[in-house]
Amino acid sequence: MLAPVKAKDRYDAMDVLRGFALCGILLMNILAMGTPWATYYPSFPASWSDPSWHVWFAENVFFEGTMRGLFTFLFGAAVILITQRGDQEGRTMGAADVWFRRCLVLLALGFINFTLLLWPGDILWNYGCAGLFLFVFRKARPRTLLILALTIMALLSIAEGLSEQGSVQNYRDGLAAHQAQLAGQTLSSEQQKALQAYAHHQQRLSPPQAELDEEAAQRLGPYPDAVAWSFNAYSEWGMNGWGIFMILESIGFMLMGMALFKWRVITGERSMGFYLAMTGLGYGVGVSLNVAEHLAIWNSGFSPEVWWPNYTYELSRLPTTLGHLGLIMVLWKGRSLFFVGTGLRAIGKMALTNYLGQSLIAAIIFYGLGWANHLTWAELWLLCVPIWIAQAIFSVIWLQRYEYGPLEWGLRAIAYGERPTMRRVSSA
Repeated sequence: MLAPVKAKDRYDAMDVLRGFALCGILLMNILAMGTPWATYYPSFPASWSDPSWHVWFAENVFFEGTMRGLFTFLFGAAVILITQRGDQEGRTMGAADVWFRRCLVLLALGFINFTLLLWPGDILWNYGCAGLFLFVFRKARPRTLLILALTIMALLSIAEGLSEQGSVQNYRDGLAAHQAQLAGQTLSSEQQKALQAYAHHQQRLSPPQAELDEEAAQRLGPYPDAVAWSFNAYSEWGMNGWGIFMILESIGFMLMGMALFKWRVITGERSMGFYLAMTGLGYGVGVSLNVAEHLAIWNSGFSPEVWWPNYTYELSRLPTTLGHLGLIMVLWKGRSLFFVGTGLRAIGKMALTNYLGQSLIAAIIFYGLGWANHLTWAELWLLCVPIWIAQAIFSVIWLQRYEYGPLEWGLRAIAYGERPTMRRVSSA
């Protein structure tokens, strides 16, 4: 029987990266967990004197898509870690059985996350779907994986850019119709249709209070109503065209993660100079593009006329993600993370438990204690700190006694068809 990777065979660098990515994911998720789902921005008017708008800018420059990207790299690397021993020992079918069971478990856990745990921003369902396509690429050369990944990202960028660029004229027609309406003119049927595009954009910036009240009544009502709301909210974005886009995007980053594993980049085995160069180049390209994108959006008053960032989203996201990878590896190899590194490594070893744990903690804070829609973006980011500390302490203490986190143990038991040893065995 194939067996899970033993603790002594794990790559500590990958666990640290996974822990760092999971902490960054909370920065992104907590904003949607603690504020109305229908909102995409802090309260208008936008002002640099408001700390929440500083959070908006920092989020989009450094963290938007990049923490998820780093986490997805590591998921892609996992397919090689899990299957390579089976291939080497002539048990490819056994390795396939393990991998596909693992993906099905992730689908089930994703469903639990966006229903029972009330988090419609779940990523496990996407990972389970995307993972089904990875097995056949496990033996591909790194260069082939890189070309496939970049091709997927380029095609998605072009599709998203064309879609946004095509909607600009609709917005212009809607704005003209809105101005005509304010002037007291009678609108034609075409103008009324165009006015809907303008209204949709305005509602995206500042949703009507009636819409927010309706959401709050369902989301903060009795638990069954909240579960139904969360399922419907996920279905609206995760099970339609945008959901397919997200799965394809995940496949692209997973293929990139497989290449980085084969090149020994994501395992921390390259030189310090290599990671320093990766950090400088990644941040130099990615962060610069992100700053340019969001300053353009800000200076335009958040107008859809600024459509070009949709073309450059992946072009800025990928280098920034690589910059994060390089920075953490520099700090880890330089032994500069100290006790923070210990906490990140423990969180990363129990990533599945901690990811779903974040959803549970948020459900208790925002639904059980009633803090939903009461905190600003800046306050929500501050709330991440005690959650990080609590998860780090819990993970360190748990792993002193047990080999796996509780959900990691369950995942391995189902994937491998037998229960691995849970309690840590002391070495002689």
